Amino acid sequence: MNLTHWQTTALALLGFAAGLVLHLRWHPLRRHLSDAWDCLRLRPALILITAGALLLAGVFGEKAHVPYSLSQLTDWREIILPLARDALAHLAALPHALMPPWPLACGVPLVLVFLTIRIWRWPYRYGERRPGPEQKFGLLIVTLLAFAWLGLEASSARHMLAEGVETLKLGLRYAFTALAAAGVQVWLVRFVMAWERPQDTDAGGDAAAALEHAFARWQGVAFLAGFNLLWMSWRWWQLNTPQSVGAWWWVELLLLFAALPVAVAAVSGPFWHQGAAALRILWRAAVPLLMLAITALFIFILALYAVEMGRAGCAGSPFWRIIELPLSALVLAMLDCWLLLTVLLLMLRFGFSRSPSA
Repeated sequence: MNLTHWQTTALALLGFAAGLVLHLRWHPLRRHLSDAWDCLRLRPALILITAGALLLAGVFGEKAHVPYSLSQLTDWREIILPLARDALAHLAALPHALMPPWPLACGVPLVLVFLTIRIWRWPYRYGERRPGPEQKFGLLIVTLLAFAWLGLEASSARHMLAEGVETLKLGLRYAFTALAAAGVQVWLVRFVMAWERPQDTDAGGDAAAALEHAFARWQGVAFLAGFNLLWMSWRWWQLNTPQSVGAWWWVELLLLFAALPVAVAAVSGPFWHQGAAALRILWRAAVPLLMLAITALFIFILALYAVEMGRAGCAGSPFWRIIELPLSALVLAMLDCWLLLTVLLLMLRFGFSRSPSA
């Protein structure tokens, strides 16, 4: 049976919608999936912000996505393996970076100013002990460095920089991009914890409380940024070196430490202690996470296929391309937020011997 690419896209979308309904209705983890959807339904701004980040990353990203051709998309034997590989990589990175951190990282200097002022003014609010002078001045130096980097980014938009300055700018970009990803993930975990144990009926109150808790864990966020810089650098190297090896090791590293942002957000103590806690969380929640991963993998394959079909169908029309871009971003953002919230709920509910304090 020969189908047009629009008919194939429609069938993929119908299968995707039917799969969502069936998973909510019959999946063993349907209660957690439903709870995550309820949390997201009451906070639609999270979807809009994530979709906006996806659009910005598509416009300003360093490496543009190479779309599949219609001939590839109409041959399932040829397309299923690349789609599964893309879906698995997306799924592995999701617990570490919900939103593409670049160019959102340009807002990091302002957040650092806010954090520095509050730590200098109310030191005991953001730690059990008063920060030492070296910590305060170190934070101040990082803040000034962030603004210097932002100035370099602005200068490079107007004219070419010297080779050494350009290298410095890219190095700082990678560092602050990793820091932005770490901060967003820790904030999101605290946001889910606030929803689980609400102390305020206002969603805005949950967001503000989550931000305060993320600030209180600023040292753990800094160490988490170092881990992010490791796997992000590995990923950037793979994308720019098509014949590189180690793609599966990269996925395994991310999956092994998938609970690290949860541990940083929920467990007090030094970073090595939080790393050990992340492995314990993953071990205790391994079975439900594996069931969810199988479900999420097939959902992402269908979603990526529908998005790629829409992208290929609109390639020749600028008008429909303008419509397709935000629609695809909204669909992927909704799925990313929903499935990540489910992952966080599973880790928080199964990964601790007792519920972590909010």
